[in-house]
Amino acid sequence: QDAHRALELLEAYHDKLTDHQDLPLKNAIENVIRIFKSCLFQALLDIQEFYEVTLMNNEKSVHQKMMETLSVATNLELNSEALAFPIAYEVSDLFLLFFF
Repeated sequence: QDAHRALELLEAYHDKLTDHQDLPLKNAIENVIRIFKSCLFQALLDIQEFYEVTLMNNEKSVHQKMMETLSVATNLELNSEALAFPIAYEVSDLFLLFFF
């Protein structure tokens, strides 16, 4: 929920940028928003949820936590190749935008 709120605040700030001189900043913020909405951002949220629901759950045994952790690791490994190129491309776009 905090991440969703942060994204809403960023989008609201973006919407307030109306001057022509704000265009580079507005474009940069659009890229950040796009990255936040990407699969990587969703994966980070999933990891946070996994941590809270599985690892911090005192009602689950160590064995259950281990099995769920291995399942998450397997899923991340299977999906990492599919995510690698788009994420690298988006991050490099953002880097180029800010530094060049």
